[in-house]
Amino acid sequence: MIQKITLPKLGETVEVSTIERWVKKEGESVATGDILCEITTDKATLEVESYYRGTLLKILAPEGVELPVGALIAVVGDPGEKIPDEILAGAGPVAAVKTAAPVLQTTKGVATDMAVEEPAAGGRLKISPRARRRAKELGVALESLRGTGPGGRVVEADVEAAAKAAGGAKATPLARKVAAREGVPLAGVSGTGVRGKVMKADALRAAGQGAPLKSPQATRPGEAGKIVPLTPMRRVIAQRMLESKQTIPCYYLEMDADVTDLVALRAKLNAEGGPKIAFNDFVIKACGKALRLFSAVNSRWASGGLGSTGSPRPGGVERRTEVNVGLAVALDEGLIVPVVREADKKSLRQVASETAELAARARANRLRPEEYRDGCMTVTNLGMFGIRSFIPIVNPGESVILGLGMIADRVVARQGTIEIRKVMTLTLAADHRLVDGAVGAQFLETIRDALEAPQKLVD
Repeated sequence: MIQKITLPKLGETVEVSTIERWVKKEGESVATGDILCEITTDKATLEVESYYRGTLLKILAPEGVELPVGALIAVVGDPGEKIPDEILAGAGPVAAVKTAAPVLQTTKGVATDMAVEEPAAGGRLKISPRARRRAKELGVALESLRGTGPGGRVVEADVEAAAKAAGGAKATPLARKVAAREGVPLAGVSGTGVRGKVMKADALRAAGQGAPLKSPQATRPGEAGKIVPLTPMRRVIAQRMLESKQTIPCYYLEMDADVTDLVALRAKLNAEGGPKIAFNDFVIKACGKALRLFSAVNSRWASGGLGSTGSPRPGGVERRTEVNVGLAVALDEGLIVPVVREADKKSLRQVASETAELAARARANRLRPEEYRDGCMTVTNLGMFGIRSFIPIVNPGESVILGLGMIADRVVARQGTIEIRKVMTLTLAADHRLVDGAVGAQFLETIRDALEAPQKLVD
C-alpha cells in the first residue's frame, strides 16, 4: 500500500527544514520507527522516523534542499509497487527548487531524478550545517572546501576529506576554533607548542593578527558593506525579539544576591563527586520553586484572536500547571533555550545532570522539539563575560526572564560590620500584562532568598 512521507512540523515556529542526510536508501526495507532521514530546522538537527512499514520506493527530496513543512519527501509501499502519477505530482514544493535540467542519479540500482540546487548568488559557499560544524571541529578553512553534494553543496564527507588531506595537523581546540573562524588552513601553520602543536597565538599570527583575539563579530578585510544572508535560526530570533519589543510591555527590577554561602556549598558538593553542579543549576531550581508559589508569574498571555467583524478580541491570562525553566545557550548561529521540565520537583543534582545534557545537545544541534518548547520563564547568564548586570528581553509566550551578572567580591555592610562578600546582580524583565510590579518584586525576592540560603535547594 502506498504511503506518503511528508516533512513534519517540529515546533511552533518551524516553517521550513532542510534534508541533511537520508539514512535509508531507495529500495531498502523500512520498519515502523526506523529513521528515514535527518533534517535541520532553525533550532536543531532532528531525525525523522517512519510511521509505516514496507519499502522506500522513491526519495523526492534530495539532501541539502530547504523545503516547507508538509512537503512530500518520499514514498513507502510494497516492493515493486507502482507509484500513481498524482502522488508524484504532489511533490510541487520540491520542483520549485529544481534547476531546468535535473541530474539523473542512481541509488541501489534505481534511477531517480534528483534536484540540483541553483548556484548561490554572489558565489556564496553552500554548506550543510553539519559540515560547517565539522569544519570548525577539525580546523578546516571553509574557503578551501569543494562540495560534492547537490549543486556543489559542501557536505560532511567533503570536510573530513579536506582534513585528511591536510595531514591531521596537531592543534589545541582553541587554535582550531581561531583557524576555522579566520579561514586559516592548519596544515600550513607552524606550531610553537609541545612537539609542534599549533597554539592559539600561532593561528592568530597566521591570520595576520597579533594577540589579542578579536571579536568573532568583527568585520574582516573585504567584508565592509557586505550583506550576510540570515540563517534560519537568526531569522527566527530576529522575528521573535521584534515581536517581543513591539507587543510585550515590560518593566525591569534589579536586586543583589549575596551568594557567598552558595559558592562554598557548590564547591563542597562538587568535591563529593557526581554530576558537576553549575551556578545556573541553583538558579534554575530556585526559579522553579518560586514559579510554583506565584501563579501570576507562571502564566502566559492568550490572544483573543479576531472577531466576526475582523476586529481583535480582548486577550486573557492562561494559568500554567507545569513549571518549566529554560536556560539560554549561546551557539555560533545565535541562541537557543532548552527547557528543564518540572524544575521544582527535581533534585539539584537531577537539574545539573539535565542542564549539562541539554546544553551539550543544543551545541551539537541535536535537541528534540519537546526539549525547547513550552518554557514558562528563561534564565540567561552573561556573568562569565564580566557583565555586572544587563536587561534581557522576554521570550514571547513567557512572562519573565531573569538575567544573571558576574559573581564578584564586593564590600558590604553586614550585621554592623564591613565585610567582603561574593555578590551577584539579578535583573528581572517582566510582562506587565501578566505580572504587576509588586508581584514581580516578591517573585525576585523569593529567588534571591533561596540563593542566599542554598542548602534549602539541596534538601
